[in-house]
Amino acid sequence: MQSRPRFWIASIVLIFLASFLVGFAPIRLQRQEGFVVDSTVTFEVAEPLYEDSAAVEEREQEIADLLIEAGLTDADVTITDQHMVTVDTLALDPDQAEADRQIVAAALREEFGGAQETVGPDEEVQEEPVATFGPFAIFPPRPQLVLGLDLQGGAHVVLRCLSSAEMSFVAPEDRPLVAPEDAEPAEGEYTPPFTQEQLVLRVTSLLQDMGANPDEVEVSVIGGNRLVVETRPEDQHEVDRQQTAIYDFLTEHYPGVDIEKSEPSAVFVDAETADKVKYIIEQRLFAMGEIREPVIQKQGFDRIIVEMPGVKDPERVLDILKSTALLEFRLIPARYEPASPESYEEWTDAQTNQTVTWEQVRAESEVKFTGRDLLPNATVNAGQTGDWVVAFELRPRKKDAFHEFTRRNIGRIMAIVLDRECQMAPTIRSAIPGNGIIEGNMTSEEASDLKLLLNAGALPVPLEIVENRTVSATLGQDSINRSLQAAFYGVVAVMIFMIAYYRLPGLLADLALILYMVLVLAVTAYSEVTLTLPGIAGIILSLGTAVDANVIIFERLKEELWSRRSMRAAVAAGFDRAWTAILDANVTTLISAAVLYWLGTSLIKGFAIMLFIGVACSLFTAVTVTRWLLTMVGELPWAQKRFLYGVDERVESEEGAEPV
Repeated sequence: MQSRPRFWIASIVLIFLASFLVGFAPIRLQRQEGFVVDSTVTFEVAEPLYEDSAAVEEREQEIADLLIEAGLTDADVTITDQHMVTVDTLALDPDQAEADRQIVAAALREEFGGAQETVGPDEEVQEEPVATFGPFAIFPPRPQLVLGLDLQGGAHVVLRCLSSAEMSFVAPEDRPLVAPEDAEPAEGEYTPPFTQEQLVLRVTSLLQDMGANPDEVEVSVIGGNRLVVETRPEDQHEVDRQQTAIYDFLTEHYPGVDIEKSEPSAVFVDAETADKVKYIIEQRLFAMGEIREPVIQKQGFDRIIVEMPGVKDPERVLDILKSTALLEFRLIPARYEPASPESYEEWTDAQTNQTVTWEQVRAESEVKFTGRDLLPNATVNAGQTGDWVVAFELRPRKKDAFHEFTRRNIGRIMAIVLDRECQMAPTIRSAIPGNGIIEGNMTSEEASDLKLLLNAGALPVPLEIVENRTVSATLGQDSINRSLQAAFYGVVAVMIFMIAYYRLPGLLADLALILYMVLVLAVTAYSEVTLTLPGIAGIILSLGTAVDANVIIFERLKEELWSRRSMRAAVAAGFDRAWTAILDANVTTLISAAVLYWLGTSLIKGFAIMLFIGVACSLFTAVTVTRWLLTMVGELPWAQKRFLYGVDERVESEEGAEPV
């Protein structure tokens, strides 16, 4: 055999083996962390394991002592929450790991009754290897694909960035803006022209007449003399128009009352806002760790698409995503103090000896520092009272200012506010150098979420959930099964047609088609492309392009054989003359896929990238691999018969016959 066919055979075999090893990963490194096996088991119990966080270590020691009595002396016990305990027995082989698991299960079920073994949110069921060779192990072949939302279930959320403006108007305390609902003023006493409900309706109607959406307008009256209006303006000019209109309305209906308007606070959506929001959402999702392969992308000017395959608790994740996470350090006026040490919803006014709401205290307090002044290194710790606390540290350039601020305000209350809710209101006892904690009866999960939000940073604008769809795992598995059936039937039908119509070349094209499918799987797995349902459609469509190239080549091959060329010359001419048409068709398809990926949304992108991969792989297998196979087989004696190529046998010595 000549050297060139030997090289072709070796190349085809090498490409197939490499693609198979990458796409199915039958040989992998075993995960080793000092031991051959991972013997960690997790159990869920019905009764709470502890009352407060201070008792966690004591409870873990009690469970460890229980396991020692059962025969496990090297078990590492970790309580992850009130109903979950994880035990690592550090087994050296699978048999010992299984025996340890049974001991742990028996001991915990005897102690807690309904203890059930579970798989944690970040754990996966480990495959058992068929055989091991040192650090390597052989596993059953399984496609190494990252499945998308529509195939494995999860959540699809569309978030919209919103502009926001807050305007405040304050009247003197002896000239309130609204009248009490049940009180009747004495004769000659000042009487406000509106009740609270009437004033809210009039201001909302005023803004609606100016073009504002009434559903995006929030009007509230705090303390009777403070009007707070929140809108969704497009720019600063609209904010100024709205503030002027409200101020003119108040001065008209409250003659003689000195209405004070404060500087409005506003944020707007610009060309860079969606990019900033996208980055912060990415930081929050990746910090959570429990969501694998999230898809986050911009849509248009002000929308963000978030796809979270396999998410366990979508509501909690949504709360984290849309939380502005605006942390504020507010200096509370000296006249106010919390009405109860357990809640900050109500405060006591020392001057009037009346109870006021937190909204009024917040409106009158002054922001001194924000979350932007903190380093992204917040941590969760156990507090002295047994609750979970979040420790923070200010940036170096703000530490001196914070130290000076706390030194000058010793004895005053400084409220730590997150998204307008007061988390804690400590009294400044001494100058603080630049570190502090946030507490407030938080669970471990709430403290972890707060730490995540602080480290990821505050959103520059509020977010609105435009669309929220949940795809169940059952639907995803059904989609996979139907798609695989469609792909299987389509491939079998194409193979049968190619053999029936083109005979020997069709058989060789089918072999190239098998290599094509393994190659597509390898490229998809290696590039970690997320496979979606439209992506499967793109693969099936690219199958057609692969066969289409072979059809063009084989028809040209027939023409060459009809002209009585030799088999080698016919194969070479058939491929060379078909190459221009094949190149044009595939290049235009690749350009279309690139445009779809560039301009399309998430589902269209999944279709486009798989179509691109499929067409690129089919171009290689249909032109190069099929040509190698035809050239090698065509040189064999038994393959010289023309009927094997769908061409009738012709007598070479026919009188008057001349080659074309």
